[in-house]
Amino acid sequence: MITSNSGLAVDIISLTTDVYDLAESLFWDPAAQRLVWIDAWRSCCFSLDTLTNDLARTDYASAIHGRPIGSVAKHGRGGLVSGIRGGFYHLGPENTQAKLLCEAEQDRPATNRLNDGKCDRAGRFWCASVNTDHKTPSGALWRLTEREVPQLMRDELIAGNGIAWSPDDAFLYLADTFVGKVWRYDFDLSSGEIDNEREFISLSRDEGGIDGATVDSNGCYWAALFRGGAVGQFDPDGKLMRRIELPVSDPTICAFGGPDLDVLFVASATRFLDESQRRSQPLAGTILAIHGANARGLPEPCFGVV
Repeated sequence: MITSNSGLAVDIISLTTDVYDLAESLFWDPAAQRLVWIDAWRSCCFSLDTLTNDLARTDYASAIHGRPIGSVAKHGRGGLVSGIRGGFYHLGPENTQAKLLCEAEQDRPATNRLNDGKCDRAGRFWCASVNTDHKTPSGALWRLTEREVPQLMRDELIAGNGIAWSPDDAFLYLADTFVGKVWRYDFDLSSGEIDNEREFISLSRDEGGIDGATVDSNGCYWAALFRGGAVGQFDPDGKLMRRIELPVSDPTICAFGGPDLDVLFVASATRFLDESQRRSQPLAGTILAIHGANARGLPEPCFGVV
């Protein structure tokens, strides 16, 4: 039992015995009632039945030539849509099924890769890229539909992350982990256009960088605080409401799931820890479940399905 800084007690448990290098792109599939995530640099996807503990693993390393997977979302035609270094792919249920949809960022540094990605409620896949030197602002935000080439929506990011939408689709959120900021944009669901960028959240390095994020049914923005060892809940105006401390320093993304969408799941990484840090954080690199967050999420949309 852990008490957050709001005074509310939460239970935090680890769902996996496997330790992942960089677990990311966590989301709940309501149709299958399974939790989905990736191990980015190992080019693998996983799905877990949280009631039976049945774990499925699909290794795409051979099909995508060992390139890291940045993010995945459910594809309306089955399988997953994915942002991978160099392009967008349709990943099927078998290890060998990886179809290139379109190339991306061919003119950008070799250290760039596609990173955080999610679908909006009109079925578009939004994906932000990162420069893996963690200092050069050569990343961007892209918007992908089934019928168009990727559209550049925002440029000059170091590590694009934290993509989410308000429950009424009025706003889109975008973070840059290593700048310590989240921006809010006016969002037009019908056209997919964004406008009127303004700062939503600004954090110091000591507080942790905004990594993967989600929005609950009340419009609060929940973010994994990478290197901050916590999940932060921010109100619809960007004010920190609650900070839930975690037994890992490098959470990478959080997402609501479970039958009632009231469990907050958190993925984490070991990739950036030294041996001493790994020994002191035995749950680093596992998937965590937070019960008692007192919030409910929203269903994740599919790519290409309205």
